[in-house]
Amino acid sequence: MNKLYNKQEFASLVSRAVGNTMKRDFARLIDVSPEYLSRILNCKLANPPSIQVIQLIANNASNGVTYAQLLTAAGYALSSMEDTATLDAPDTLNDTTKKFMQGTILTALSSIGIPFTMEQEKKDTNYHLSVSFASGSVTKWHFIYLYNTTKELMSNQLSTLYSHLIFENITETEKISFVTSSKEEFDLYTKKIPTNLNLNLSVILIDEKSLTIQKESWLHSTSSISTEDISKYTL
Repeated sequence: MNKLYNKQEFASLVSRAVGNTMKRDFARLIDVSPEYLSRILNCKLANPPSIQVIQLIANNASNGVTYAQLLTAAGYALSSMEDTATLDAPDTLNDTTKKFMQGTILTALSSIGIPFTMEQEKKDTNYHLSVSFASGSVTKWHFIYLYNTTKELMSNQLSTLYSHLIFENITETEKISFVTSSKEEFDLYTKKIPTNLNLNLSVILIDEKSLTIQKESWLHSTSSISTEDISKYTL
């Protein structure tokens, strides 16, 4: 039994996450039976749900319930960074947030005056949005949306994403940008810059209210990218 599992707190969070959704519909969304969801809500589970179920709860949550809150109540996180290091940061962004981030990025891209083509999202990558350019120093620009969770999970996600990038087949003419609406998360990425990744990397801060880019900071550039290119391919 997980001694850190707080049944009452977890049940309260799940109840908030369900919100006005019919319980049987929410059970279907998180891929469990209505009976299993009822056991969660009534504090009848001896052990917390799996990470996968918690991820689905966060994906479909109402009332601002976050993955970090659910993990903590379930006892999976975050007693130590050793614990969090074993957990990949899942995609906890809801569709509304993804749409506002994508719309903001595409609007900003249109303003730089370089024709681009959106690429189809690939399920085997961490990229939420990718665009390609027919000509120029940057051939592809990939965007990864960040999760605005606790400081510990932000740091864990940063390490996880950089670890994944080590094994990606990325050319020196591709660019990867991390996108967040959290100033704390933006600052974390600007301070913890990888020294052993020869990639074009940046972090972008979005203003949720105005749906605009507040700032973009380049973290690293390859030898094929000039100072002029950096200015040209900055939002």
